[in-house]
Amino acid sequence: MALLAGMKAIKNTAVLLLATCCLAPTAAITQEKLDSVTVTAFARRTVIKDAAASVVLVRERDWQRFSPASALPAINRLPGVRMEERSPGSYRLAIRGSSLRSPFGVRNIRMYYNQIPFTDPGGNTYLNQFAVGNFSNIEILKGPGSSLYGAGTGGLLLANTEIADSSNLSLQYMTGSYGLHQVEAKATLSSNRAFEHSVYGHYQRSDGYRDHTNMKRTVAAYTGRWQQSAVAGLDMVLLYGDLWYQTPGGLNRNEFEADPKQSRPAVGNFPSSVDADASIEQKTLFGGLHQELKPFSGSSIDISLYGATTSVTNPAVRNYERRKEPHFGGRVVFGYTIPLFPETTDGAENGAKLQFNIGGEWQQGNYSVKVYRNVNGEQGELQTDDRLKPRTALLFGQGILDLPRDWQLSAGLSYNANTVEIRRVSEEPAFEFNSNYRKEWMPRVALTKKLGALTFYSMIAKGFSPPTTSELLPSTSVINTSLQAESGWNYEAGVRGRILKQKLYFDLDFFYYRLQDAIVQRRDASGADYFENAGSTRQKGFEGFLSYGPFALVPAQQIILSTWMSYTLHPFRYVDYKQVENDFSGNRLPGVAKQTLAAGFDVDGKGGMNLHVAYQYVDPIWLNDANSEKAKQYHLLGIRGGSRLYRRLNWFAGADNLFNTTYSLGNDINAFGGRYYNVAPGRNYYAGLRLQLN
Repeated sequence: MALLAGMKAIKNTAVLLLATCCLAPTAAITQEKLDSVTVTAFARRTVIKDAAASVVLVRERDWQRFSPASALPAINRLPGVRMEERSPGSYRLAIRGSSLRSPFGVRNIRMYYNQIPFTDPGGNTYLNQFAVGNFSNIEILKGPGSSLYGAGTGGLLLANTEIADSSNLSLQYMTGSYGLHQVEAKATLSSNRAFEHSVYGHYQRSDGYRDHTNMKRTVAAYTGRWQQSAVAGLDMVLLYGDLWYQTPGGLNRNEFEADPKQSRPAVGNFPSSVDADASIEQKTLFGGLHQELKPFSGSSIDISLYGATTSVTNPAVRNYERRKEPHFGGRVVFGYTIPLFPETTDGAENGAKLQFNIGGEWQQGNYSVKVYRNVNGEQGELQTDDRLKPRTALLFGQGILDLPRDWQLSAGLSYNANTVEIRRVSEEPAFEFNSNYRKEWMPRVALTKKLGALTFYSMIAKGFSPPTTSELLPSTSVINTSLQAESGWNYEAGVRGRILKQKLYFDLDFFYYRLQDAIVQRRDASGADYFENAGSTRQKGFEGFLSYGPFALVPAQQIILSTWMSYTLHPFRYVDYKQVENDFSGNRLPGVAKQTLAAGFDVDGKGGMNLHVAYQYVDPIWLNDANSEKAKQYHLLGIRGGSRLYRRLNWFAGADNLFNTTYSLGNDINAFGGRYYNVAPGRNYYAGLRLQLN
């Protein structure tokens, strides 16, 4: 019945939107082909089709397919990438199964914001401090990028905010189910080519779809560019994020099936989430500079400097935590391109050149973590007081050799040094811990060949990721002195291209990743997380993306249709993992769906009319290392449409989870007492207005 109701809703909405477009005034419609978009992966500007890596892209076009309230659905349409939400504001991101060690947030994935390091020296990335409107596009590199970007077994995020060529102002308001309200404003000032400025403001609040899931977020950002000369440009970034959200806690299967919207009840000596006022208040201030120089022909110098601080207040069922995490760092990259021999016109050779990059990156933090007793949601007496000093140092070199006949060979090598010092000053004498991680050499070699409209690529890369400060000092407040870095070799091959009269674009990728000392998450009776190394894993899989179009659906009315589909196959397993008397060798990795499928279509018409329909299927997901319990598979369907109301005023509206599926998103892996489940939103709606002024 839910399926029939959802299909009926789609049909009615589609008819309404198509009728609207047919009555609207004529307007030219253009769509940029994905494979023509330029990416900057591994310090090489190239169109995405020719990139020598498994890279996917989220653009403004992709954000506009879904609700502006969350980046989740736009990212989850990509193969090999999964974003989850335990409660509104509590996000985590996994690339190729890396959620194994992420109860929340982003770990073993490096992030750069406008080419400035955003991941802190403790290995944490506070992605939830951003709103969707902060980003023009995000490049996601799947697999280790350690040869150029440092520690990260999962992958890499390169997020960018572009400044429009002309001065403009946009205002947007949206409302929706569960008390959702969102206000956004963005102003761009480009009075001349020398100075360009962009200011962004965002406020969002919701009452949540589950008991004890209220959320409020405020974001303010500034992006500026000063074109100092023809060979020098300075980019400036300033970000402030203020986020507060309640944490309802995980449910066991009986509680989830009885009332999935309830928050965690009191259990034994531990209070309920409501009585403990379980919540997180998180504030981040981030500022950075990126200087580009081209001192002479064929050369480039990129210098990035930043400073940031994050404060977190977290009353939880177990305790009451306060964290201060100031940190700073920088990155420098020198590049030079050498022509090896000139191009010829007889078809025998296509010319050759060598581009090499050398550089380094350094970060340091000085953290303070204080844990108190939680007394009915209020701070009680001090339990532990820790001082942490994480440091990361990276040196790297890379060469890209363009050869005749459209061959390209690239090779990179980095030296990585990561240390963490922890001093527990609440003890007398103070307890001190210094990490003893090995200094790591990380190589990467890739080969590509263009053959007509197709590009073939293969690569071998080593990745590693030391424990983050949140894993060394988890919410149990017990310092983990035995946790070691995870590392492994990744082998990959793929092909991209456009065929069938340039209408069908495809990106197919096969990989095999053998990870040693994989870090896995566990939870105790209070719901607090802790971590341990889990032997080795075998992560082999396939990822594919297809798009067809655009083509005229109704030529007379200028109605254009394009379709897309992505598929992920991740049959990941433990190879060798024994815990005391339990042998989990050969078991499926928990938290990773074997198969996911996403598909949809876009309709664009005159008068700014647009319609987007997206479907997603996710396989059952194992919830513990023993493979004794798993979450059910689920199907999701969403729709969004809109058009122009009057000149610069546009409307949009949509609905998510039209099947009204009850499912868990952001499962708590290996939770004590089987408290794995965090229910996701049911059927919900949203609508908004956007005003664009030039």
